[in-house]
Amino acid sequence: NLSGVPMSCPRGGRQLGQILIGTVIGLYFTPKMAVLVAGQLPWMLLVALVTILLGGFGAWVHHRLSGLDTATAFFGSVPGGMAEMMNLGDRFGAEPVALTLSQTIRVTIVVMLIPAALTYFGEHGSDIFVPAASVVDWRYVPLLLGGGILVSMALGRLGVTNGWMLGACAFTASLTFFEIELSAMPKIFIISAQVLIGASLGERFQREAMARAPLVILGSAITTVVMMLVAAGLALGIAAASGVSVWAMLAAASPGGLAEMSITAQVLDLGVPLVTAYHVVRIFMITLITLPMYRIGVRLASYH
Repeated sequence: NLSGVPMSCPRGGRQLGQILIGTVIGLYFTPKMAVLVAGQLPWMLLVALVTILLGGFGAWVHHRLSGLDTATAFFGSVPGGMAEMMNLGDRFGAEPVALTLSQTIRVTIVVMLIPAALTYFGEHGSDIFVPAASVVDWRYVPLLLGGGILVSMALGRLGVTNGWMLGACAFTASLTFFEIELSAMPKIFIISAQVLIGASLGERFQREAMARAPLVILGSAITTVVMMLVAAGLALGIAAASGVSVWAMLAAASPGGLAEMSITAQVLDLGVPLVTAYHVVRIFMITLITLPMYRIGVRLASYH
């Protein structure tokens, strides 16, 4: 796209990738992991609140550096679900191109740096961070995918953020939690999910939009680096206090997308349910708090 050759992800490709990775993630939700995840809930809420505050900081940077209006600066900076932030931005008259670009730059920087850094250091999880089923049984693979697709479609109709991934994850996780082991997921499906999600992220880089908004790119890069540094500090503190792997916490606290960070955790065996749960709680909190926070910010700004 940046070289002038228009490219796009196949229609429905991101949704299919989310269903595939959601099914894989569900295989990690053993009873033992469920207890560990539940015990992390207070830390999840803390990370979510800090992330929302960092979104406010990002909005201030964008407003001062890029000259964006309040709605575009705010909804372009909050690291929630990309689609959800765009919907809210449209509702309050945000500039679509700048908002999309800001969200895209943030997720891309995180996706390019954090997985590469974790791979470079050669970190992998422990035995607790492995899926319950380890053998592929092709007789049951269609059942896993079919059930995940049905639940995902139901959540999609309800308008649930990241419903495609969470629906497939919920279906498989329910089976895993009750120790119903049908099949592992074939490696080719995991690879395909990464390719589809990567392509859906890459197609957002439109040449004309990036040429028109260099200050938006710079502002997003600055706020993303600050968010990553704060997230790293939180990860170190929570890992020390709770005994969870610091590498898993780095993926859990990072300001990346749910699907992208869950894939990172899955490939490196870094506590997939833990990382997923952190990002799900963050998205839920952002969905609840972002709109009231934006309205309060607008009111405060009107007094100055």
